[in-house]
Formats: sequence, structure tokens, C-alpha cells
Amino acid sequence: MQPIITQRLILRTFEPGDEEAAFGFFGDPEVMRFSLNGVHTSRKPTADFIVANQNRQQRLGYSIWAVVERASDALIGMCGLAEFGHGIDGVELAYRIRRDRWGQGLASEAGLACVEHAFSELKLERLIAAVEPANLPSVRVIEKCGFVQIARRPVSGKDAFLYELNQSDWLAFQI
Repeated sequence: MQPIITQRLILRTFEPGDEEAAFGFFGDPEVMRFSLNGVHTSRKPTADFIVANQNRQQRLGYSIWAVVERASDALIGMCGLAEFGHGIDGVELAYRIRRDRWGQGLASEAGLACVEHAFSELKLERLIAAVEPANLPSVRVIEKCGFVQIARRPVSGKDAFLYELNQSDWLAFQI
């Protein structure tokens, strides 16, 4: 995959050397508070996540990517696409940004870049997302990316808003 470059970010495939920086946000209980997969309590789940996404990228042509801040060259989060699972078919937009970078619009910038890539380059027809209602910043991010709420239902035992975005709606959203 060629890196996706935005005004402030580079989205690229995770590399083995990213483990320590990635554990910095995956191991942060506040960053992972609303994650369906929970906080990483050791580096092993982070290493496994990196390998799983390298494999997903090879297999499917998309994955969850490392989010690198262009100005500092620091790995500050993750954003990308993965099979949703949790009893729901579809490709999910997922993201996490390091806590010291919250409130700067970086999750929205990364999310919009992933959506554009999904529809323009990968030619996917539909994306989904699940957000806990209490996670208001994430609700704002997903709505800024053009997603529309389609349901509210439990996902992995947690109350969640389900969102979707179809390619045709994305094209209209762009105009």
C-alpha cells in the first residue's frame, strides 16, 4: 500500500518497530475506554494487532493503518478498515488517537482519508461503524465523515449506535 498523505498525517501499514509507540495508546485505559476489544495490558496484544493488520493488508488490500503525524514523525494513533465481526457483516472504519493529540481534528482527518480511500481506490460499496452513545467525540468524528446512524443495539454486550455510509451517499456528501 502506498501511504495516504493528508495535510497533517501519513497513514501507512504498521511496521514491527511501531509496537512500543502503538502500545502507548492501546495500553492507555482512557484511549481504549470505548473499545470493544479493551485495553492492552501487555505488549503482546499490540504485537499481535500489528501482525494481524499486516496480514489483513496482504490478504484484502486494506487494514487498520498507523497514523503518523507529519510534523513530528510520531506514531499517534491508528485508523483504517477491518471486517467488523461482532455478528454484523461489513467493513468497519475504526480509529484511535493518542490522548495528547485529542481535540485537534486528527481523528476526523484520518477518518475522512480512509473513507476516501475505501470508496475511490478500493471501490468498496459500504462502510459501517459502531460507537457507544456516551463517546460523544467519536460520534462527532463519524458524523463528520458522512456516516448516518441506522440503529441502536448491543454490540458485544455494549450499547452502540450503528452507522453506515454507502459509496453513493459519500459521493453526494462530497458535493
